[in-house]
Amino acid sequence: MERMRTIAMYLPQFHEVPENNEWWGKGFTEWVAVKNAERLFEGHNQPREPWNDNYYDLLNRTTMEQQAQMAKEYGLDGFCFYHYYFKDGRKILEKPAENLLQWTDIYMPFCFCWANESWGRTWSQMEHRTAYVNSWVEKFEHSTSGEKKESGLLLEQKYGREPEWEEHFNYLLPFLKDRRYIKREGSPVFLIYKPGDIPCLAEMIHFWKEKMKANGFNGLYVVGLNTMKKLEGLDAVLINGPAMYFSQDTVGDKIKPVERQGVKGYRYEEVWENAIDFEPVKECRTYFGGFTDFDDTPRRGRNGRFLEGTSPKLFEKYLYLLMRKNQAEGNEYTFINAFNEWGEGMYLEPDKKNGYAYLEILRRVKEQINSMEENIPELAKRMQKKVSVESFDTRLQDRVDRLKLHVNIMDSWMSLWEQKKSVADFLEKYHYKKVAVYGIGILGKHLTFELLQKNIEVAYTIDRNKLLSYPGIPNYLLKEALPVVDAVIVTAVYEFDDIWKNIRNCKVKCPVLSLVELLNEV
Repeated sequence: MERMRTIAMYLPQFHEVPENNEWWGKGFTEWVAVKNAERLFEGHNQPREPWNDNYYDLLNRTTMEQQAQMAKEYGLDGFCFYHYYFKDGRKILEKPAENLLQWTDIYMPFCFCWANESWGRTWSQMEHRTAYVNSWVEKFEHSTSGEKKESGLLLEQKYGREPEWEEHFNYLLPFLKDRRYIKREGSPVFLIYKPGDIPCLAEMIHFWKEKMKANGFNGLYVVGLNTMKKLEGLDAVLINGPAMYFSQDTVGDKIKPVERQGVKGYRYEEVWENAIDFEPVKECRTYFGGFTDFDDTPRRGRNGRFLEGTSPKLFEKYLYLLMRKNQAEGNEYTFINAFNEWGEGMYLEPDKKNGYAYLEILRRVKEQINSMEENIPELAKRMQKKVSVESFDTRLQDRVDRLKLHVNIMDSWMSLWEQKKSVADFLEKYHYKKVAVYGIGILGKHLTFELLQKNIEVAYTIDRNKLLSYPGIPNYLLKEALPVVDAVIVTAVYEFDDIWKNIRNCKVKCPVLSLVELLNEV
């Protein structure tokens, strides 16, 4: 049986950076939110306090040496650093990983999770609410001075095309080549926080994997977080708890929230029960992630959520079952959320309430799991009754998802028009002057009209219905010999992954773009 290895999510927000000083006040780190946490109801476990008041600075070499030693002592096999990389190669919180790369004598196995979402102040102040945003400290929004309370994005997430992909890859490569970087069968493990938000995911990952092969690796092992369907380019999915195990979108009515003086929460044991019963994503390796606790009220105040009834004893019970579940799925990793997410109450590190209890449990359970040889019958029985989106009417859900996507597309498109921008701006930036449009339905007709108005040549359209056409423009079937163009733009966005594969199988050499990519990248 595969030996179980443990990887903990790792937050690098424990050191000062100029951006946080400007946005949230001088000296801001995650510790500011942690120290200022309030007890919002009777029995609320706040504020959290690290053991020996160890409010460390991650730029301090000694801190990382101590964390590496702690991992070794308690059986933690690696850390998954959140990696922040934005539009035009803008980075933030990158110094701890960059320092580790230089401190080669610190044996601290690691991998990256690209936290690919924009940073904004608060949702209510976002200019374009179709964007995904991450606000570290919503609770602190009103404590900053007037000139610092600008609305809109702080750091915008864009993906670009090949030039930007190569720049990002070149930044990552020294880390991926490091002997301490976690690899699976010779391929570096790379996680993506929101893979479904990347319209160019398939092409970008293909591009990176080819680059890895050119650098002597087998490829890149890409794991997408919290997606309930297999996406082209992903090698696996990680269900990263606890949110996925209490979200109504994924578990329906299997769990009911509790409320304590206006603060919403969930029962710890019920959330863990859902984790053990959760079903794998169809036709895709699925890792099931564990969690120590959850309480993000230090960041969100009364808008936060918490878990009720947490205890080391329950953590031990369910971590054991989760590792067995991962073993039964043939998984060699169990991811844990998290090593040091103090602002969200998720940490293995010792605190004043429980001491080293969670680390000791990690070591004890892992040793127990790795000494076994057969699956336990009670888990096998439980796995016959799993939580899954398949418990819903999947056909209805498919229609709802398709409708949501189209509504978001039209909203984004209208927003561009209001700003006097066009999808043609993206094509001009990358010198795509002659294109083909795949799908000549409603979206395809609107796109073709706009491109023609902007002097982009639409050489032809492609559609499975040969009878459809745009006036004056020839329509082809994909199986026909297609004239050379600079790019193919797919307007049948819901089926993009399948269409992308079909086009590649037809040996079309030019880039294949989703309409969503054009809208998002302008």
